[in-house]
Amino acid sequence: MLPRPVPEALERPLRAAPPRPPVLLTMAGHAGTLAAARCLGRAGIRVTVASDARFKPAAWSRHVERTVRCPPPSQPEKFMEWLFAFGKANPGHFLYPTCDDFAYLFARHEKELARYFVLYQPPAEVILDLLDKKSLYEACGRAEVAVPDTFFAQTDAQAYRVAAEATFPLLIKPRTQVMFPTAMKGWRVDHREELASTLRAYRARNSYIPALLKERPDIAEPMLQAYHAEAEGGIESIAGFIDEHGGLYAARAATKLLQRPRRVGIGICFEHVPLDLAAKEAIRRLCKQVGYYGVFEAEFIRKGEERLLIDFNPRFYGQMGFEIARGLPAPLFAYLAAVGDRRALREEVAKSQRYTFVEPPIYLHRFALGLQIFAQRLSGRMPRDAARRWKRWYAAHRRIATDAAFDRRDPLPGFFEAFALLWGAARHPRGFLRSILLDR
Repeated sequence: MLPRPVPEALERPLRAAPPRPPVLLTMAGHAGTLAAARCLGRAGIRVTVASDARFKPAAWSRHVERTVRCPPPSQPEKFMEWLFAFGKANPGHFLYPTCDDFAYLFARHEKELARYFVLYQPPAEVILDLLDKKSLYEACGRAEVAVPDTFFAQTDAQAYRVAAEATFPLLIKPRTQVMFPTAMKGWRVDHREELASTLRAYRARNSYIPALLKERPDIAEPMLQAYHAEAEGGIESIAGFIDEHGGLYAARAATKLLQRPRRVGIGICFEHVPLDLAAKEAIRRLCKQVGYYGVFEAEFIRKGEERLLIDFNPRFYGQMGFEIARGLPAPLFAYLAAVGDRRALREEVAKSQRYTFVEPPIYLHRFALGLQIFAQRLSGRMPRDAARRWKRWYAAHRRIATDAAFDRRDPLPGFFEAFALLWGAARHPRGFLRSILLDR
C-alpha cells in the first residue's frame, strides 16, 4: 500500500507587528524632556512634544515627529483642559510627568487620563507623599533612610523654640515645589535673630493653589533644615527606574559639582561616581514603603560615609540624559512598562545592569556654565582660580562629556537652550542679577 500523501503545510502569512503607541512629552524647555525625546525617538517610537512657546529646545529635536501648542504649566486648569482635549482627539499616547506639578496633576486625574492615554502611574497619595517633604521624611523614618535634622514649625512660637535649640546656619525651604509659583529652592539664615524677619518675608512671597491647601492645609508652612556646607559641591544623585514589583531595578549615581545658585539651586555640572549598594537598597525600601514605581531621582547630602536623603523626584528629571548616556534609558523603561512589554523591559534592564564604560563620564549645561563663569567673574563672586579650575575640568573631560542640550547629531536644541538663557536674562534681569551674577 502506498503511503498516504502528506498535505503541504501552508505558510501562515506574516503579520506585521502592531505599531507602538506614540509618546506625548510636556515641558519642552526642560532638559529631561529633551533627553526623553532623543531616547524614545532613537528607539523608533513616535514622539510628540507639547510646547507653550515656539523656541523651546525639545520642540526642535530631530527626534520629534510633531510639535503641538499647549497652555503654559503656570495655568494648570487650562493645561489639563487642553490635555484632555488632545487625548480625546489623539487617543493612545504614552504620557509621563516631566515636573512636580504634572506628577501631582497626572496622578490626581489618573482615572480620567487613563481613558485616553497609556500611563504608568502610582496613586495620587503616593506621589504627594513623596513630593511633600514632611510625609517623605516620615516615610524615610519608617524605611530606615537617614535624612538631615529637619523641623516643621506651624507657628512662629514653634519656629522660635526650634531656633533657640538649633545650630545656625539654617535653611528655610518649601515643603514641596508642587503648584508653587515662585519655584524658590530655599533661603539660608545665618543668625538666630534673622529668623523671624526671614520667615515673614518667606510667607509674604510664597503661596500655593487652594486645591493643594485643601488636601494638606499646613503645607504652606516652610520647613527648617540643618545647613550642611557639603551640599554646595557634594550632592549625590542616585537615579533610575524601579518597577511595581521591585524586581526590575536599575540605577546610576553622580555627584552634583555645581549648581545655580551655588548654595541651593539647579545642578549644571555632574560627575559619575560608583553606585553605593547600601544607598540603592535604601531607595528600594523607600519605594516599597510608600508604594512608588517608575522613574526616579533621589538626592543625598554626603556627610563623610553617611548619606542623608533630601529630595525624591517621582518623574522625569533634569539630568536624565546623563543616565541615558551611561546605558540606563529610563524613559524607555517607563514606556515598556506602560505598554506591558515585560519581555523587552527585562531585556533592557538586564542590558543596563551589564553596561560598563572605560572612563567615568561627566554631564553639564555647557552654555550655562560659561555664562555663570563670565557673569561671576564680572561681579567678583567667582575667584580667578575657581574660574580656571572649571575651565580645566571641562577641558580634561570634554571627550567623555554629555551636554544637556548640545549634540552634533541633533544641533538645534543646543542653540535654542542658549537663546532661552539669554532671553530669560533679558526678560527677568532681577532674577539673572540675583541667581547668576551675584550667586544668591
